[in-house]
Amino acid sequence: MTKSLKGLVLCADGVATSTIVLVSIREACEEAGIQANFQQGRIADVQATIENGNYDVIVSNAGTDLDLPKKVPIFNGVPFLTGIGKEEVMEQIKAIADKK
Repeated sequence: MTKSLKGLVLCADGVATSTIVLVSIREACEEAGIQANFQQGRIADVQATIENGNYDVIVSNAGTDLDLPKKVPIFNGVPFLTGIGKEEVMEQIKAIADKK
């Protein structure tokens, strides 16, 4: 059975760094056998975006202290930019996919 994961990648403008993180997450998920469905968004729009989607995880380059109406695990996106700590974050994301 294929594991799947729906996620949201956030940055200040929803364009530059979120694109880099999005590609990195998709590649890591593919390597882990996870069918990843991630979309990009702006940190300023997170409240409305999270209300309209059913996300399993959020990866944010603009901080992880978000006051969200729904309880969704939030991960720091910087490891996907730098590579430092990326494996540790991916292990946590894989664990979420395994529980689905």
